Amino acid sequence: MKPTLSQYFKGFTILRGVAAGVPFVPPLLSVCLPDSNTFVEYLYPPVGDFQRLGVAATVGFLLLTTVLVFRFCRSIRIIPLRAYVILVVGFVIGVCGLIAIYVPYVARVELASVNQEVLVSIGGERTEFARKAYQQKSDDEMLQIRGPWETEIKKLWTLRSIVAVRTLLWLFYTSTLSCFLSVASLAAYQLAVEEPPGEPTHP
Repeated sequence: MKPTLSQYFKGFTILRGVAAGVPFVPPLLSVCLPDSNTFVEYLYPPVGDFQRLGVAATVGFLLLTTVLVFRFCRSIRIIPLRAYVILVVGFVIGVCGLIAIYVPYVARVELASVNQEVLVSIGGERTEFARKAYQQKSDDEMLQIRGPWETEIKKLWTLRSIVAVRTLLWLFYTSTLSCFLSVASLAAYQLAVEEPPGEPTHP
């Protein structure tokens, strides 16, 4: 039986399908919770001025993922094991890529005046100004001196390198969530396929 779109999404409400909603939680909470909440910093990678647009793009991509899974599985009754294996491998690659970008290019800057720490993403190439003024300083030291503000970050690192780092952060983060969501979506689709047709109702 080929499930309808409504049956497919109904599978998301069943226990195995509940996991499909998990990838939406971090980006949405990062928008809903106040910026002063330290917990927010761990929900979404810091991408500067691109933050809200990035969250919207991530949520949109995740919604598209659920529809694409449904479209590609229309002619399949049993999801092949290799599909799950490919998605798990993609998830692992996404996590590794995110860590590889996060560790060297995301810094925590302490604001002593307000007793708060801020996560920011930086670039991979310093500007001419930064090379001359802070030749002997590390990235963390420059941020402590100049502050974690976008205007200062753009003075210290080239715009091209900042865009590259933040694009990769968004890409690896979103693809990781998308792979996780795809596995849950396949499970939801399988539930919809296995669901017996409803009994006809009689007046």
